[in-house]
Amino acid sequence: MEYNLFDFEEFNTMVFGELHASSHQWGVGRYLEERKSLLRAYPNIIEEQRFYHLGLDIIVPFDTPLYSPLDAEVYKTGKETTVGNYGGYIILKHNINEVVFYSLYGHLKTPHLVHVGEKITAGQKFAHIGQEKDSGGWFCHVHLQILTQAAMDAGYSDWGYVSPQLLPKVETYFPSPYFLFRY
Repeated sequence: MEYNLFDFEEFNTMVFGELHASSHQWGVGRYLEERKSLLRAYPNIIEEQRFYHLGLDIIVPFDTPLYSPLDAEVYKTGKETTVGNYGGYIILKHNINEVVFYSLYGHLKTPHLVHVGEKITAGQKFAHIGQEKDSGGWFCHVHLQILTQAAMDAGYSDWGYVSPQLLPKVETYFPSPYFLFRY
């Protein structure tokens, strides 16, 4: 099936039509899934060969609330306005047993519910799923990704995809986010 990546309404309707036909209430786009064909319209991603997905996409309707999986500090908030990017996003900083790591949530409704420096607790609502301009033009979902301190230090905080050359170091920079996903 061909998706029209530049018509939010059509794209979103097709994705949620497939979800409805499957009789599931939500869907998942997998961590490290190869997405060359989906990213065909973004020459910079194809040129850099960054088409391995670093997050977990959880497909749910617009305005679905998100709750923090762990205690955290709001590290960064923002909104990327270019179609194909995150749109509204939040990065949370976690410190578990003296191990610091970050969780990134993309395609969020703005304005944000939380602010940089704010402490939030596990189970606290901190965001809602965005649509159209708040989702970077993508269908309604959240991109959940883990980043290590090494990834932040290397300047990879905004990478949602990685090239085959970086795959051997993927666990060093972008460990699997599955452990944070609770439904």
